[in-house]
Amino acid sequence: MTNQVLYRAWRPQDFEELSGQEHIRRTLENAVQQDKVSHAYLFAGPRGTGKTTTARILAKVVNCAHREGVNPCGVCESCQSIVKGSSLDVMEIDAASNRGIEHIRDLKEKTVFLPAIGKYRVFIIDEAHMLTTEAFNALLKSLEEPPEHVIFVLATTEAQRVPETVLSRCQRFDFRKLSYDTIKARLDEILAGEGREAEPEALAMIIRQADGSMRDAIGLLDQCLSYSLAALTAEDASSILGLVRQDVLASLFSSIVSKDAAALFAAIDAQCRQGRDPQQILREFAGYCRDLLLMALCGTDTALVTATEEQRRVMTAQSTAIEAAALRGIVTQAETAASGVGYRGNSRYMAEAMFAGLLLSVGSKAQGQSASAQAPQAQLATQAQAAPIAKTTPAVQAQEAAPQAQIAPAAQAEPRATVAPKAQAAPPTQPQAQATPSSQDSVRGSSTGLSPAQWEQFMQSIKARKVILHAFLVGAVQYALNDGVLTLSFDPAKGAFHKERCEEKDNTDAISETLAEMLGSPVEVRCEFLGGAIEKDPVDQAIEFFGRDIVKLV
Repeated sequence: MTNQVLYRAWRPQDFEELSGQEHIRRTLENAVQQDKVSHAYLFAGPRGTGKTTTARILAKVVNCAHREGVNPCGVCESCQSIVKGSSLDVMEIDAASNRGIEHIRDLKEKTVFLPAIGKYRVFIIDEAHMLTTEAFNALLKSLEEPPEHVIFVLATTEAQRVPETVLSRCQRFDFRKLSYDTIKARLDEILAGEGREAEPEALAMIIRQADGSMRDAIGLLDQCLSYSLAALTAEDASSILGLVRQDVLASLFSSIVSKDAAALFAAIDAQCRQGRDPQQILREFAGYCRDLLLMALCGTDTALVTATEEQRRVMTAQSTAIEAAALRGIVTQAETAASGVGYRGNSRYMAEAMFAGLLLSVGSKAQGQSASAQAPQAQLATQAQAAPIAKTTPAVQAQEAAPQAQIAPAAQAEPRATVAPKAQAAPPTQPQAQATPSSQDSVRGSSTGLSPAQWEQFMQSIKARKVILHAFLVGAVQYALNDGVLTLSFDPAKGAFHKERCEEKDNTDAISETLAEMLGSPVEVRCEFLGGAIEKDPVDQAIEFFGRDIVKLV
């Protein structure tokens, strides 16, 4: 074993060892076989996907003295010098630190010299997008018509920053992020070569953290192997990488679905005590729920989800626990909270508030089906209670205290009155306005104006529209809708903050518009304290009446 880091010790040395990027590998192999190697290439793609490695392999192939097909022999003087980094025929330039026009002029002067050993001089310009505009302009002529013994390879992670004049003079190859299976196969090969072992879940955590980068994956594996001299476990990988284990994420989801608040917040507390960042917990939980959503929509065996067999069995059961729409909402809320948690004070409190909101709003699929089955009966019951009140005339309202037997005839005759044509004149003893009551009139006539089912519908609409306003409305202890006015009552001791936020114009407008959409008529919003408003301090009253500039405090 060498003293090099793993990603350098296990760097591919020929096209056969190059993982992934089959489209690039095949094109370059055919070019070498047909002796049609271009004078300039542009390798573009994310970090750690093999751009510089492919450039070095190409340099070895075109300069190898004993090439075997499309692969270098690896033993000749040219191959050995390129591996050691001492070849005079291969020059690697870091454009991030050599980005000026003077550096490109120096490079152009070196292109006139013939190769020392091989057939070509290969110039690899890494991070080419960092070159200045003047440097790119100075390089144009050399890229278009270089000497016959020169090959340029430009590598960049931001191809959009390379001028079109440069792109048009190069053969462009786009490197892609590597798949889960490709990276896992390479990590298994490295573990076998190093004589080490690792749990599948530990490798899964490393691969997810690498995000398609082979170099990052091998570097993280090297770091984890240094942490543990025995077999690498998932617990070890979680500790060294600062990630949340998959079983913990599954436990958080189960606690939300089962409404187990104690287990949910105990798990969050345990992760925070172990040093996990609340923002990281939110992001990983959003990613876990995203995988559940994909399994719910695309099937439990979808290749879009990377997981071990055991993890997939657990996720299969959880992906059917709640509706796909609810899973989508969880992903959106968790990712939104993770993005803004660093700007809203205590990140742990914000994370706990987000999880509390999910606990209160998300229900299992069985609960959703039960609620949907009960919804028609609840709606009919609400209409049955509201209908007599909506159709009651002033004469009947005066007899509300009378026995039920006296009201029954009026109630029986009422349906016949409602089916009469609009053109028919109303009896002179009844006001003309009592003709055809609307649904919102029936709502206003009830004791609170909104049934529990309607209030829940309103709260869900507010949550989808403005989630922070939903949190403020939860603080209301009573609500009543009468004559087009929604009155929200708050606890004077605990609800002052919620009342102030609900009274803000943006929030009152949102409440009014949401109710108007539900009921079909404008609604005014008023906020008050339960049992009456809190008496203001006399000084505050004086300042409010006369103005702060006039009132002098002594």
